[in-house]
Amino acid sequence: MKLTKGKVITTTAILIVLAVVFWWGGNAPGLRGWNPAPSVKNSLNITDKTEILNESNDSVSDTEIPLSAQEKINLAKKLAGSDASLGVEKGDASYSQSKGMKIDAATGKDKFLTDPVPEGKPIPIEAQDALITDTIRTCTLSVRCYTILNNLKWLDREKVELVPKDGVIFASKKVSFYEGESVFNVLQREMKKAKIHMEFSNTPMFNSAYIEGINNLYEFDCGELSGWMYKVNDWFPNYGCSRYQLNQDDIIEWVYTCDLGIDVGGFSAIGG
Repeated sequence: MKLTKGKVITTTAILIVLAVVFWWGGNAPGLRGWNPAPSVKNSLNITDKTEILNESNDSVSDTEIPLSAQEKINLAKKLAGSDASLGVEKGDASYSQSKGMKIDAATGKDKFLTDPVPEGKPIPIEAQDALITDTIRTCTLSVRCYTILNNLKWLDREKVELVPKDGVIFASKKVSFYEGESVFNVLQREMKKAKIHMEFSNTPMFNSAYIEGINNLYEFDCGELSGWMYKVNDWFPNYGCSRYQLNQDDIIEWVYTCDLGIDVGGFSAIGG
């Protein structure tokens, strides 16, 4: 009798571990049909991509119940804790206020619903308050969508030819900007110069520009949790790109996430 109970407990524990590994390992539900998709190696060429997209999803078991977007967010928060690899950094209200960020005591956020920034990070600067001078500075810019290569079954079929073989849309390059300009200013100018499509919208609630698509790859094209995110000097700001005022030698990276920022290390930024 004791032996049987022990086996039951062991089996249950193994099943729980396997379930967590499955969901946390990248098999999140996609936008269209919520079909869990296996990962695909980065070495795939365009022909391979097309073949994979044409494969049937009939092999997916009907018993596999996908998590909803909100359930995935809750699970991510629970598992993240203070793990820096998930981009989770707690904001510091006293530091942010000392730098000029006005935080509402009732909400713990500023008037544009932005949380305090971590100590040592720059606070948001509103575009209407920015003083742009004639002084020329330089920074580094890149745009990549490599995460799509691992999630091709989630990708809109019409968009597969738009994904570069190495996931690099705009290779890392030193570019110029005027003192006082934002991340948005630089992206908009450089994409236009490189003749790379870019579409954005202004969001008054957050007082910032929001990047909807680059190279005709849009939010939700590769799953319900997909879209464009940016980081500067390896930090994902929790506020919009037109509120991030650049400094000399900043390193700007635009990356496409298929998993709410978890797959690129920027989970915490979704809060802003």
